[in-house]
Amino acid sequence: MNPGVLNIDRARIFAVFSIAAGVLSFAVLVASFQPPAVPGQELATFASQRAGYLVLAVVVLTWAVLSTPFVVALGHVLNQKSHSLAQTATILSAAGILLLSFGVFIHVGAMLSIVAAGSPPNPADARYQAAIWTNLGYYLTDPGLMAWGFGQFLFGWLAWRGGVLPNWVSILGMIGGVAGLLTLAVYQTATLALIQIFCFGLWGILTGIVLFRSSKQ
Repeated sequence: MNPGVLNIDRARIFAVFSIAAGVLSFAVLVASFQPPAVPGQELATFASQRAGYLVLAVVVLTWAVLSTPFVVALGHVLNQKSHSLAQTATILSAAGILLLSFGVFIHVGAMLSIVAAGSPPNPADARYQAAIWTNLGYYLTDPGLMAWGFGQFLFGWLAWRGGVLPNWVSILGMIGGVAGLLTLAVYQTATLALIQIFCFGLWGILTGIVLFRSSKQ
């Protein structure tokens, strides 16, 4: 076992955060599968699936809060080869995750506000606003996904160099990072974001297992 893993403070507590972040990542994936909105019918689609979007907002915010301690632990575990790069990856990943969750929440909040406001004097106004927020939702999440993607890629590279995690896990992290970095190149699809979250989820669970094992030595 790598000494950096053995010497981490509160390894068992960070293991719990890591596994929680991994499990919640898969919960985010499940909650993200909402029926696609038909152009011009965005508000009607959102209103009919309001409960699902509320669940998505709650899960995303919980995931962001619990993922931050996991990212800090990961930065500590992988800092043996380069402390500066590990710190950079930690900052990028934590900031990106928080930006992403804020982007998702403000999009859902805006749509809920439009629905809660009731029928406007001109129904076309509400549909127009809903269409704007639906398209804006992609741009709101891109900064977080890209910053987090770069951090995730650096974590993958450090894991490959450090040998703390299996090589296939390191490759998985780099794949997730590249998916995040390329998210702006693919508009109006969440495919790359889902790949990124999936890779992060596996990282969380596997890192938690490593930390649990190190806490028993």
